[in-house]
Amino acid sequence: MTEVSYDYDVIVVGAGNTALLTALRAHEHGAKVLVLEVAPKERRGGNAYYTTGIYRIVHNGIEDVLDLIEGLTEEEKNITIEPYTADDFFREYSSVTEGLVDPSMMELVIQNSTEVIRWMVKKQDVQMELTSVFIKRMGGKLHFVGQTPICAKGGGAGLSDYLFERVGKMDGIDLLYETAAQKLLVNDNGKIYGVTTRSEAGLKDYTAKAVILSCGGFEANPAWRARYLGANWDLAKVRGSQYNMGDGIRMALEVGAQPFGNWSCCHATFIDADSPQPSIREDTDKTAKRMYIFGLVTNVNGERFIDEGYDNVDLTYSRYGKTVLDQPGLIAFHLYDAKGHKTITSGEAFPDYIDAPYTKADTIEGLAEKLGIPAESLVRTVTDYNQAANNPGGNNNWYKFTGEPEDMHTNGLPLAKSSCAFPLDTPPYYAYAVNCGITFTYGGIKVNKNAQVVDSNDRPIRGLYASGEIIGGLFYHNYAGATGQLSGAVFAYIAGKNSALD
Repeated sequence: MTEVSYDYDVIVVGAGNTALLTALRAHEHGAKVLVLEVAPKERRGGNAYYTTGIYRIVHNGIEDVLDLIEGLTEEEKNITIEPYTADDFFREYSSVTEGLVDPSMMELVIQNSTEVIRWMVKKQDVQMELTSVFIKRMGGKLHFVGQTPICAKGGGAGLSDYLFERVGKMDGIDLLYETAAQKLLVNDNGKIYGVTTRSEAGLKDYTAKAVILSCGGFEANPAWRARYLGANWDLAKVRGSQYNMGDGIRMALEVGAQPFGNWSCCHATFIDADSPQPSIREDTDKTAKRMYIFGLVTNVNGERFIDEGYDNVDLTYSRYGKTVLDQPGLIAFHLYDAKGHKTITSGEAFPDYIDAPYTKADTIEGLAEKLGIPAESLVRTVTDYNQAANNPGGNNNWYKFTGEPEDMHTNGLPLAKSSCAFPLDTPPYYAYAVNCGITFTYGGIKVNKNAQVVDSNDRPIRGLYASGEIIGGLFYHNYAGATGQLSGAVFAYIAGKNSALD
């Protein structure tokens, strides 16, 4: 039998952080790898640049974190970090996805979480640091408030820059910019053996033993958003890469891949109303606005429409962005008094508010006038809220950032604020105008535990793998903060190895 000659062992479509980790993992197992990036070099990296680079992992407290982070001060080495068990992770993941996610996929992500980060640190020299946004000094000692104590140094942008540098130094990994994957090559036996690409030079085929699709969802495609997500979604702003048009999903479906997951939902957060389109890569994550828990959110009629304190922000921010699309003018406002504003802008705690545009006034009436909101309505909303606030017993620990002795919730409002319900009564008052910013879509293609893309009969499509946001079935209705980059890394770890051994 004549041996088939291939250009490469593995082709990775995409060049975000997940794609680059996938390529490095395949290379680690002896594969000659080609990475295809549709964007020009100056806009490379997919959605990675727009992330915080935070990872949700299973850990037993500071001892596990110490193993992953170098250069901690003596005080930081003694920070109080509550353990986060696999059961904790499973419970939160299952809760936010309303029990719809496949337990085997959820377990795959959870069980590999710490191992994958350790591989990134120990084998790929990725630098991690403490997630400073969640560190609070209480009783003279540092405490970590939340479940995500580690993040990549420099955030998603820092990790992206580092991974491109590392890939560039690897003999055996080639990277092509402005080269779009257009079609998967399939032989007579149904095996994927390469990709047809499109570039300025025209069409060209590259062959390989295996192809890994790691090129994101369809969030930048307004036609697909309107088709699958519904009314007004074509008007949403894109918080991340302008190149995630769903091409990887389309190519996979053309060769028989099974569509999978929550196609009618996505990750969407509040974003600065004046955020440019396409997004500016260098703005990274700063356009997102997530600290509504320390204030109120109203529409242009001066009416609240969400429970700002429903749960921890990292369990609500990705579901609340879409609520703006149901509001008049597709715009909303985050309101703070002087106390709340100090909380979100002090130091570098919440970088997405530093230097962000806002409106300021000495009275609620004055703020309403500047925003174009009916003053009577906004005053009534704030007055009713203030009268209902300050009832002890809120539902989480975010209040610790305010310096208050205990958490609070409202009592008697038609729409409650379940946590951090402290009155807005200290002038001056501030407002941040926000729109809906879509980050990534939840619907995609189905893979098995080996990261192989499967057909409608759940049979692997030979030679085809996937990693990252193109995979469907990981998120339904909502998203637990810091699981996107993690799940991407987990499937990069699995797909990279298995494709190299294909």
